[in-house]
Amino acid sequence: MKTWVNRRSYSRMRELRPDRGLLLNIVLYIEGALLLLATIWCWIGNILLAPVLVPQGKDFAIGAAVGIALVFTSFVIYAGSYLLEKVFPKRAAGPILSMKRIAVDELAPLFRDITVLDALIISVVSGFCEEVFFRGALQLDFNLYIAAGIFGMFHMPTLRYLTYGIWATVAGLMFGLAMESTHSLWTPITGHVLNNLIVILFLRFGPIDKLTGSSFEKTAENRGEKSGRESDSGNEKN
Repeated sequence: MKTWVNRRSYSRMRELRPDRGLLLNIVLYIEGALLLLATIWCWIGNILLAPVLVPQGKDFAIGAAVGIALVFTSFVIYAGSYLLEKVFPKRAAGPILSMKRIAVDELAPLFRDITVLDALIISVVSGFCEEVFFRGALQLDFNLYIAAGIFGMFHMPTLRYLTYGIWATVAGLMFGLAMESTHSLWTPITGHVLNNLIVILFLRFGPIDKLTGSSFEKTAENRGEKSGRESDSGNEKN
């Protein structure tokens, strides 16, 4: 019964994944709301974003370097998480999702139907709106660390995503330091957009797409087959 529930729950979870159009609408609504909140916040708090929105060539170059560094860090963490689960397989079933499980079982299915243009739209919209809010409104009103901490919590819907929340906090610190060093919002925006674009394209078109859901689904199927064989054996005896 437990195995059946797990398989049904997993199948149901897969069915509830938003399709391409719904995913784009969700992203646009959430990020649009974040941009609106940033606008209201800056208006009420008299925070001037104009000085940090004047672009210079070096801002985009530094931002691109930050984005690539984050992508490299993500792949290293994913590889380390994958190796740890190979060495300690029991850790894969823990209550806190590893970065590998988040990438394979959570994020990859989310982007399974999108196009390259969709990935670009999602990356640009999320990178711009989130940086205007977290680095523009929050960091300028409070400080680097508060903005990075809230940025991490924004990417951690539940404690199961603690590892992702920690990674997002570190990313927020890097984006914040990039803005402080260049005094330009375009630096973290560029890094954020580039990081999102590369990761989303990898999740959609890279080899990870073939592993989507495998860690859970194969385990559930194997248990289901074993349970079915035991049930058939019991019926034959009866």
